[in-house]
Amino acid sequence: MCILCGEFIEQVHWTDTERQKVDTVVAGQYQRERKRARNLRAKICSDILSGYSIKLKEWNNSKFIISNSTGKTRIIHDLGQVWQEAESFIGAPVDPLDPELLEALKQK
Repeated sequence: MCILCGEFIEQVHWTDTERQKVDTVVAGQYQRERKRARNLRAKICSDILSGYSIKLKEWNNSKFIISNSTGKTRIIHDLGQVWQEAESFIGAPVDPLDPELLEALKQK
């Protein structure tokens, strides 16, 4: 299968399953709802990661782009890779329940 077809029909990561219980995604099927949910999840993760000077953006309804303040950037396939990549960027564990981080998120 060429890369273009692979972008339209793909395996679904558990974070993208929402209400529909499917194993594969067909182009156009639930696209608006899936895109809205992915953008919301990316924003929540990016808000958490902002405390570590890291940004996360949804890309092309199939991947995510994670980057830090020095310009280091990686393309990741699903939200399951976010924390691992963030930790590799900062060289330390990311704690989304850190009291200081939670307080900073309340201020947003």
